[in-house]
Amino acid sequence: MKILAVSDKDDSKLQACILQNMKFLQDIDVIVSCGDISSQYLEFLVDSLKKPLFFVRGNHQTFYPSDHKGYLEKFISDIYDTDKHFNFGGINLHARAEIFKDYIFIGFEGSMKYNKGSFQYTQHEMTKIVKKMENTIYFMQMKDLILRRKKRKIIVVSHAPLAGIHDQKDLCHQGFARFKNFLNKFKPIVWLHGHIHFNDQRNAQITRFDETLVVNTYGFHVINIENGKVDVISNAKNLL
Repeated sequence: MKILAVSDKDDSKLQACILQNMKFLQDIDVIVSCGDISSQYLEFLVDSLKKPLFFVRGNHQTFYPSDHKGYLEKFISDIYDTDKHFNFGGINLHARAEIFKDYIFIGFEGSMKYNKGSFQYTQHEMTKIVKKMENTIYFMQMKDLILRRKKRKIIVVSHAPLAGIHDQKDLCHQGFARFKNFLNKFKPIVWLHGHIHFNDQRNAQITRFDETLVVNTYGFHVINIENGKVDVISNAKNLL
């Protein structure tokens, strides 16, 4: 499976690659956004590549799913909560598990709470969300075991990093401690996050922790998973 992962930057280089129909984008299976990406940019990716989209919101997210709807549509969306999970051709992964091909995608939005902004959580608040997802994964895996189905690999999509991996000392950019607990329990094949900006993408932030490859997707990266092996292609190093 081949993933186009984006976060934190509406990257004109990626837009140029798409408009030029560059070969490395022609066999993408899914688009993943780790947050702080504009709705217009995500709509461009989905419309151009015609691939499914999974996303989580970042701490600076400015779009809302019903921004472009009329009053009646917004009212219906609020009643049925439809916008929480689906928007501009994509599925909001926050606190959800979605099966795609042979993988389970799960997501966690936002960052550490550092002011009164939206999509921010304390360690305790995020721990409650992660525990809920741990129970969901246990149930899904038990169901697969009973039905004698092949065990699905897990792919995690978050905006914030894990505590101690790619995070920083200031409160805003600290990672969530419970993420590390989840990683140790379920050993996802790859963990994609954003939130940590760096200017020199020739040195991408990619860290192997036990069986999981943790990737900071700032800008855009291509992640190829084949036969249990994960290869990450940095946009600056190998594509342009």
